Parts: sequence; structure tokens; C-alpha cells
Amino acid sequence: MGSVSSGSAHKMGVVALTLVTASNMMGSGVFMLPTNLAGVGYISLWGWVLTIVGVIALALVFAKTSLITPRTGGIVAYASDAFGPFIGFQTTVCYWISAWVGNVALLVAGVGYLSYFFPELKNPMYSSIAAIVILWAFVVLASFGARTASRAQSFTASCMLLVVLGVGAVGWFWFDPHMFTEVYNGTGRSDSSAIISAASIALWGFLGVESAVVSTGQVDNPEKTVPKATVYGLLIASVCYVGSCSVIMGLVPHSELVNSAAPFADAARYMFGKTAGNIASALSIIACFGSISGWLILQSEGPRAGAQQGLFPQFFADTNKRDVPMKSLIFTGVLMSLVLMMTASPNLAKQFEVVILMSVFASLLPYMYALISLPIIMVSKKLNRGRSFMFYCVMVVIGMIYSIFALLGSGTDSMFWGVVMMMVTIPLFCFVAAGRSKKGERVLYLDKKV
Repeated sequence: MGSVSSGSAHKMGVVALTLVTASNMMGSGVFMLPTNLAGVGYISLWGWVLTIVGVIALALVFAKTSLITPRTGGIVAYASDAFGPFIGFQTTVCYWISAWVGNVALLVAGVGYLSYFFPELKNPMYSSIAAIVILWAFVVLASFGARTASRAQSFTASCMLLVVLGVGAVGWFWFDPHMFTEVYNGTGRSDSSAIISAASIALWGFLGVESAVVSTGQVDNPEKTVPKATVYGLLIASVCYVGSCSVIMGLVPHSELVNSAAPFADAARYMFGKTAGNIASALSIIACFGSISGWLILQSEGPRAGAQQGLFPQFFADTNKRDVPMKSLIFTGVLMSLVLMMTASPNLAKQFEVVILMSVFASLLPYMYALISLPIIMVSKKLNRGRSFMFYCVMVVIGMIYSIFALLGSGTDSMFWGVVMMMVTIPLFCFVAAGRSKKGERVLYLDKKV
């Protein structure tokens, strides 16, 4: 009895896991959301509600799947289990693209706040050059290994929390309801279309929800703890997101906010003056840029695992003496530089919106495959009975409905390039099949050994 209680004492309970979940959710990418949502208007509050309900459904489904079939690789592995190697390959590609495109958005947000000090960076050519130079500087830093890249993570996260929570909490003393309600729907489209658009933009703040599901071995009573902590953590992140974005819409005039490259800095300036704006902008720059080297290494882990499984070219798995897949980092660095140049815009907020919608679209396909994987896996494991199965089926339906609406709200350009991306994976899988055949692995699944 003593050894059991001692072991369980080192495992996380609801409170600890809730804090882990909330901190995983709240990334530095939130820094440009107030500007993008201000363009939609305060009808975006309904988009937040839709997103929070949808993301809770996604998180509960992913948590349940991880409990009944723990697998390295997460949602990518679940899709492969349920649908086979091609869907696993397609999901891996989309998830990888979502990761590095999301890091492009961090660079754009960081340059946006940097333009608070250097207005010349509002020129699309200068901003793109600055972002590319900063990107490659962090690629070099990432080459020294995860330990070096992660040393600054806690400090940069503290900077992010200080700005977001500071403005989100203190800002209510300056909140102007009339300013907040100045524009209800600024899209020029129907209310339903505006809500769907806001839901797609808001989803950016919750991307990575699947990473909040911690290994069951680290959690006390995971069957009950993981779902509870997931919901509580998401609600904490939601309050912080909605609170900070809403208070800024009631602090900064709408005409200024929709073109702002540094909304949190502008809000601090309206509250406490120019010095406070400078401090908020500096902290935001540290939060955005300080996390990039760590995220660069993380974004290389997916294709690295894919290369080890024969789904990606072998160079994605090649590492230097510090165990960093440098060839993979250089390859994605080139792709990120191309995206930065292709999306360059005089309006940094508009560039940020285009990039995050690309990332959202690329992540939604893996999410949808992972959602449908749960009932398939539960049926295969003879778990398709009782209230639990019905509850998670309802969660799957809610998650799918939300994902479809978010896809529609990502815009025609994002959908076009997303479909192109999906189509490209079809011929690419030929190379994967050829590689499997050379290794003597079964490529066709018609002939099963009995």
C-alpha cells in the first residue's frame, strides 16, 4: 500500500493537469488576434462561443482516444490506425505544414510589434526581409540543440502572460462599452458568415489542443482526470483570450485597431501612456521571437518520425551531433521564407490573418480524421456500448460540425490552396509505396495472410 500511494503522489491531479493544459494552449500567437477579430466586429463574440464549444469537443475526443489506444505520434497515429497508411501519410503532411506555417505567423506577429519601434517595417518588403533574417538566425540557434533553445522558454512565456493577462485584467478599468459596440459586423457579409469567419480566426488560439493531452502514465486516475482537466484548462485559456481581445476592442478606437500591427501595445499606450506601450511591445517581441527556436525544433519532430516510418524522405531524420535534424530545419526554413514573401502585405495584420487561416486549414484535416478515428477504434475494441460510447459519438458529431464550419470560414484562398495540398499528397504517396516495396513491406492490402 505504501509504495502505491508513494507512486501516485508523484502523478498529476486535476489542478496540476489543468494548469499544464492552460499553459500549453496559451501561445504567443494571440498577440495579433484582437486586430483580426476587430475587423469582424463584436459579433466575433459568437465566433468565440462556437470555437470554445467545438474545441472542447475536439479535446475530449483526443483525450479519450489517447486513453484507449496510447500511441506515439498522437492524432497522426490514430488516423493511420483507422484509415490506413495513405491517410496516415496525408495527415502527417498536413500536420507538418500546419506546424511550420504556424511558426510563420509567429514571425509576422513579432515583426508587427517590432514595427511599433521601427515604422519602416510596415513596408511589406522591409518586413519580409526582417522576418526572413530573424527566421534564419533562429534556425542557427536551433542547431545547438533543444536544451539551448528551451532555456529561454519559461522567460518568454512569462512575458506573454504578463502582457495578455495584464491588459485582459487591468484594461477593464478603461473599457468603453460604446467603443466596443461601435461596429457589430464589419465584414460586409451576413451575420452567419461573419460568425463562421470569426470562429476560424479564433481557432488559431487553440491550435495544439491535442498536445494538451498528457501521457496517462503521468496522471492520477486518468479516465476522470484527463477529461476534467482538459475542459477546465480550455475554459481558463478561453477566459484569457476572450477577455483580452474584448477589452482591447473597448480601449482602442475601431478605425485604429483594425490596422494595428501591435494591438496589445496600443491598448497599454491608451491606458498608461507611451512608455507603457513601449514596454508591452518589447515584452510581446520577446514572447514571439523567444519561442521560435523551440518551436522550430518541435516542428521537425513530425517529419522526423515520418521519415523513420518510411513516410517522409530520409533526410528529414538525419541529425547533427546535437541530435537536431538540421536538413529538415533548412528545408522548412526555405519553405517558410517563400511563404513570408508570397504573403507580404502593407497591412501586417492582414498578412497574419492569411497565414493563420492557411495553418488552420492544414490542421483541420488531421483533426477531422482523428475525430472519426475514435468511433472506429472503439468499435474495433468492442467498446461500442453504453453511455460513454454515445457521449463520445455526440462529441465527434459536434467536433465535425465545428471543423466543417471552420473550414468554410477560412476563406476561398485558403480552401483552394488546402485542396491543392491534399491533391499533391496523392502522387507523393507513390514514392512512399515504392520505398515500402523496396524494404519488403506489403504495399497492397488486398491479400491478407490467414
